[in-house]
Amino acid sequence: MLSAVETYYRDLHRCPELSGAEYKTSQYIFEALTAQGYSPVRVGETGVYADLVSDENLPWLLLRADMDALPVTEATGLPHASQNDGVMHACGHDGHVSMLLAAAGELFGKKLPQNVRFLFQPSEENVKGAVAILPLGAMPQNCAAAFAMHVWPGVPTGTLATRVGPLMASGDVLRFIFNGRSVHCAKRATGADALQAALRLANAFPKLEALANGDGTMLFFGQLHGGTTHNIVAENAWIYGTLRSYSEESRAKILDALQTECAAAAEAFGCTWEIVRESESPVLVNDEALVMKTKALFPEMDLDVERTLAAEDFSRYQKLAPGAMLWLGVGDSVALHNEKFFVPDETLLAGVTAWQKIAGNDWTK
Repeated sequence: MLSAVETYYRDLHRCPELSGAEYKTSQYIFEALTAQGYSPVRVGETGVYADLVSDENLPWLLLRADMDALPVTEATGLPHASQNDGVMHACGHDGHVSMLLAAAGELFGKKLPQNVRFLFQPSEENVKGAVAILPLGAMPQNCAAAFAMHVWPGVPTGTLATRVGPLMASGDVLRFIFNGRSVHCAKRATGADALQAALRLANAFPKLEALANGDGTMLFFGQLHGGTTHNIVAENAWIYGTLRSYSEESRAKILDALQTECAAAAEAFGCTWEIVRESESPVLVNDEALVMKTKALFPEMDLDVERTLAAEDFSRYQKLAPGAMLWLGVGDSVALHNEKFFVPDETLLAGVTAWQKIAGNDWTK
């Protein structure tokens, strides 16, 4: 017979939904929490939370799980594989929801050292979920600590790992747009070449990245579009890229430099320019005191994992309370976002135990 977390995982793995469209997932969470005895609250379109109140005068502990999936076609061969074509829980968010749901069920009715909010957040993959629901009251007042847990390949199955300080990078998704004037190349001097302006900016990326003095900051573009054919000056061009950094100082410095470089590139070719910041997420920085308290609770936890240039919007909660992101091992697995990724049952069961232990610890001291 399957445990609660295993049942939740199989149900959720079958019905993945993309960022901002987690309607069935949200309803599933709402109904599961209600069945456990909670009075869940909707926050935003698809966010859900439930509160376990031991004493209204006590501080709060926030436990957060994300719920969205990815535009990936599943190839796991699991009997509970995705039933939504082209969409898959390839990042383990179904596991995150399942573990927190199961822990909430185990903890219901218990008297704990602090009040606990179980928060299920949408739209992590496009880092738009936290910024949308935090102004709506997703974070409790007087929050002593905030935790998130993410399944992680390369960490031994069922064990925890993290590090003090920056663990995951900031993430800025940027579109650099140039608008010029189209003419035949025979009269190119009378035109304004948007493509050349874009190329000038693209060629400046290594120079701009170097402003971070080798601290791991990355400025990268994956798309460059411009022009209509071989002999016409491009009227429009754009670059689509991302800035990732472990340092808010380096991040700000390069964002400022990009403004200057865009303006110079546009002026050189007589174009107008614009930078559209499609999404942004701060550096995820684990609170040192909180991490060390967590280490005392889990002595086997590895505190020496390598940081990653992947971004995570749990960083926004860390701006409001001491916070820590914990990685939960799935062992020698394929990478996250791979079409064959899944969360093993051993990891799911370990995650439920870890959440219960965290909830039962006194984080107010």
